[in-house]
Amino acid sequence: MITPATFTDHPPGARPAPRVRRRLATSAWLLVLSLAVLTFGFVASRPHTPPDQRPPTGGALAAQQAIEALVHPGPQPTALALLPKDFTRVTGVVPGQMQARDGTVRAVHVDGGCSTPWGDDNTKWDYAVPCKAHDLGYDLLRYAAAVGHPLGPDIRAALDQRLSTDMHATCGINPMGSPRKCRLVASLYSAGLVVNSWHQRWGPPVGDPIGPLLAGVAVIACLLVFRLRGWLQQRHVRAPAPAPVAPAPLSPWVTLAVGSLVLLILGESAIALARWAGAGPEWLWPFTWLAQLAPVFFFAGGRANAVGWCATRDSGGGYRQYLAHRASGLLRPALIFVVVALLVPLALELLGIPDGTNAAIMRIALHPLWLVGVYLLTVVATPLMLALHRRAAVASVAGLVVLVGLAELAAHALGSAVPHYLAAFALALLAQQVAFGRIRATHRLVPAAVLAAGVTGLVLLTTVGGVSRDLLGAPGTPPALSAPALPVLLLGAAQIALLGLAPKPITQLAARFAGAARVALRAPMSLYLGFLATMLLVVALVYLPDHPSAILVWLADPRTWVALALLAVPAVMVFWWFERHPRRAVPVLDTLGAGGWQAHAATVLGTGFAVVGLFGFALTRLGGDHGTIVGLPVDPIQNLIQLLIGVFLLHTVRTGFSAARSTWVVTGLACLPALLEAADAVTMAVHGVTALVALVAVASTLVPAKAVVQNT
Repeated sequence: MITPATFTDHPPGARPAPRVRRRLATSAWLLVLSLAVLTFGFVASRPHTPPDQRPPTGGALAAQQAIEALVHPGPQPTALALLPKDFTRVTGVVPGQMQARDGTVRAVHVDGGCSTPWGDDNTKWDYAVPCKAHDLGYDLLRYAAAVGHPLGPDIRAALDQRLSTDMHATCGINPMGSPRKCRLVASLYSAGLVVNSWHQRWGPPVGDPIGPLLAGVAVIACLLVFRLRGWLQQRHVRAPAPAPVAPAPLSPWVTLAVGSLVLLILGESAIALARWAGAGPEWLWPFTWLAQLAPVFFFAGGRANAVGWCATRDSGGGYRQYLAHRASGLLRPALIFVVVALLVPLALELLGIPDGTNAAIMRIALHPLWLVGVYLLTVVATPLMLALHRRAAVASVAGLVVLVGLAELAAHALGSAVPHYLAAFALALLAQQVAFGRIRATHRLVPAAVLAAGVTGLVLLTTVGGVSRDLLGAPGTPPALSAPALPVLLLGAAQIALLGLAPKPITQLAARFAGAARVALRAPMSLYLGFLATMLLVVALVYLPDHPSAILVWLADPRTWVALALLAVPAVMVFWWFERHPRRAVPVLDTLGAGGWQAHAATVLGTGFAVVGLFGFALTRLGGDHGTIVGLPVDPIQNLIQLLIGVFLLHTVRTGFSAARSTWVVTGLACLPALLEAADAVTMAVHGVTALVALVAVASTLVPAKAVVQNT
């Protein structure tokens, strides 16, 4: 007999809790989610800001002069005489001339028209001639890009403004009995021009493929809905309020990790603000030594990893349970960096912050994402490194020190950034490996010697060795540590030795700030968005003139408040929807027998996709959108899909639904966009194998159902 449990994710015999219908709230949430995903896809597909170009010469200069003639029309088609000699050969466009309704004669692309999503539509008011002239101007922009010298954004903006002016003028010349409707249509067309040009950063016009974008957006929405369906069910369940339970004491290692990360973020931001305010590096470098706390973060996090692994083993669990529980809690707040990468550039653009400062702010805003990514790798490696520590503690530490040094030497010799990332990972493993050991209170000679050696080596390296004294946020440094690995290694040795010399004060300090650390752990996403909104406000104030009138004008500008709202409003929404109530912990024992081989597959695939997606998204948001991660192309939409696949699969392992049919149906569908547009063998192999595993997992869920049907 077939039961409802056959087709649902509820365990057999379990009765779902009664729900309260809140159709309006659910519809509003889904509408917000849909708009957010569409906005992300639209913004994430923007190209990076083109580099500044030299003054145009040759054919590019002729193209610019022809465009200037197009935007200043007269009785003769002057632009035709100014066209580059090889214009038709390069673009394949044969230009012509037509008389506009205002009496001017325009140089035009004869086969052009007013482009719309449904095709060319010149409307009944006849915008044809202005649109054809505008198309010729766009052809000239493409020509300049084809000959190696793209024209500046103001050139495209002038063309768009000319078309908008012509369309509105047509409404007065040829109103066709409906001038208001004509002006409305002209305004809509003008808005479409601005949006499209903004999306392409006012660069050369290109045809944006809409199919892959829509497919990626649909997959992102699907993954988010399935990942958040448990949260929606909890919102719709009327359950008695649980009795208040005193929170478990927070581990001092967790407090130390949270505190070091918070101080690093605040310190890096304060140092950057001081740089923009005019402070010189000779005054700031000592503060970079104090604020560079990445080794302390990995040290404390490594100790917390060891505690988590031992607790999982004591509860009867294994590597799968440890990894799913540990990684899920880490990846959930990491998703907020998608919002950061989406909204911070928009806010900076609205505030009018210079491009150089924009890049520095994005580097600071995404630096925690790199730290979280490296820390995720240490979580994965913890059981192996802990076993290695028990067998060869000193040799493992020495080997990691050598690995850091060799990776840095390889980076300088090869001129590649990849060894820098390896050095950062080795440094994180080294800090974790040291955290596995115990320094007895009576043996203070060892940490004292390490402290002296670390400080001495750091001073020599930054003076005699010629290494920069800036150890946090210096331009051009690898993003993982925001500093070279070797000086950070020496600084970290001194910091960890200092912790070993003062264990009791550190423990007391951690206990004093445990409450603040608990708040940060409960609402990390909303707190970080609020912090970034405050930081953008301060940055904008730094660049304002000293005159009080300029500040008043800035405050009265709607763009200022829209820019701040871009981060403040999501912070409030994230807190209200996700962080207002404490999360329900899922004990390891609840999922020990859940999933079978599907749970192991979900753990491996989830971890791999999460790591690739996380680092790929960080790279593409920092301008490295032409690289690869383990052979997979770096692309913001595909990297977000990979990250969400990882989060989704690890969540199903953590909650015991890794064997559910819907889990693997969604996973298989999420691989389709990459398979349909993949042009490289690695992408085809990774997503093809994942889709095949998903297909086998779905088929395995159908076998018991068929057996039940045959026995009835």
